[in-house]
Amino acid sequence: MAYMQEVTEIRKNWINTILKWKLNPDQPATDTIWSPELEASSRDRLREIQSEKLVHAVRYMYEFSSFYRKKLDEEGIKPEDIKSIDDLPKLPIIFKDEMSADIKANPPFGTYTAVDDQMWKETGWQLFNTSGTTAEPRAFRYTQFDREMWSWTDARALYSMGIRSGKDVAMLMFGYGPHVAMWGMHYALNKMNVPIIPAGGMDTRTRAYAISRFHPTVIAATPSYALYLGNTLQEMGMDPAYSSVRIIICLGEPIPPATAKRIQDMWHAEIHQFYGCTEAAPSCGGYTCPYGVHFMEDTHIIETVDPDTLKPVPEGKPGVSVVTNLCSEGSPQIRFMVGDFTTLSYEPCQCGRTHVRAVGGFSGRADDMLNIRGVTLFPSAIEEVVRGFDELGDEFQIVLSRDERGLDEFTVIVEVKNNVNISEEELNHKLESAIRARCELRPKIQIESYGTLPKTEFKAKRVKDLR
Repeated sequence: MAYMQEVTEIRKNWINTILKWKLNPDQPATDTIWSPELEASSRDRLREIQSEKLVHAVRYMYEFSSFYRKKLDEEGIKPEDIKSIDDLPKLPIIFKDEMSADIKANPPFGTYTAVDDQMWKETGWQLFNTSGTTAEPRAFRYTQFDREMWSWTDARALYSMGIRSGKDVAMLMFGYGPHVAMWGMHYALNKMNVPIIPAGGMDTRTRAYAISRFHPTVIAATPSYALYLGNTLQEMGMDPAYSSVRIIICLGEPIPPATAKRIQDMWHAEIHQFYGCTEAAPSCGGYTCPYGVHFMEDTHIIETVDPDTLKPVPEGKPGVSVVTNLCSEGSPQIRFMVGDFTTLSYEPCQCGRTHVRAVGGFSGRADDMLNIRGVTLFPSAIEEVVRGFDELGDEFQIVLSRDERGLDEFTVIVEVKNNVNISEEELNHKLESAIRARCELRPKIQIESYGTLPKTEFKAKRVKDLR
């Protein structure tokens, strides 16, 4: 009985700690920042908040996740060893393949979250799955408490983009399926009293028609789909640049500068970003202000580590992202390897927020990195080159194969727009030269007519590795 009372107390302490720092829970405090005491606090104050939350999160996960308890026991770490954020590097980094192995051993939900079957039936909100783009899909059960936290954190992020009640109407371009995608955004807009036009069951032409008819000012989509939707509007005789849309929120894929510029030129709209993952929800975690990408540090801790040594990299140096969740009842993951390359800066931002900034955004996951003839590159590097050619359409594919000698072959398939004033031979040469200069690899170029390649509505799958 005493043990059960202690367990109950551990959960209560964790929830109370989260709620203690849920400031400005229902509405923004100023015209520009939802919660200045959190978002514009001193760096020392942020570390105090993170330290207090981390201590309780580790104790909570140790007690309620047998997966996590086993990890700490293997490392010889006890929850009481963690006294502040300075102790964070003592904790093991968790990888998605470990979760996949756990779910195989303990189907269907695994033991890597803090939710058991009884809790799920009593306080459960919604089940989410990872997309399965880099590993076997993993299930995550989130609670009603998580839903409330998610709506609050995402409202703060949307507010930083300039989205306002009485001014905006939003349209979210996703299927409302079991992926986290834009669920938090939907509930955040509800909290902000910003109306939503549901688009889940619509095909692209119906969505384009709805934009012309209902005049949303904000749309959310993957970068690929924002371009596809804009092209569809043009095919229907409408110009996205003259639509009602003033803000486009991109998520789900890296967005190289050339892609952001192409979307911006097409729509004449501000481009903003959400950054997050199913494992370390509930929150987008990363979000944009008018000046760059922030990470919400009172609800999450982001680190960048060397992908080989897993040691922290110095500020201003690129590394892969490791995220700790400090605001979830169902899945407060601690040191989860998200694996996106970025460079962190703790310099204050012009917007007034003091939260860490991801300089240049997030360039792609280490899992997506390709090794071709001993050279490593991200698909986003090819995207940056392709999207820089006005003569080319938005879709492209990368095909990796081996020739009869067993050597890697690297082919880039692109679409040429109709009625361009350049020969195919010249375009082939210019594109090959541009990719070679950027990636130090000579590709084969395959030019197809416009509309040949499949269009993407969710996460684009650009790479076919036939090796």
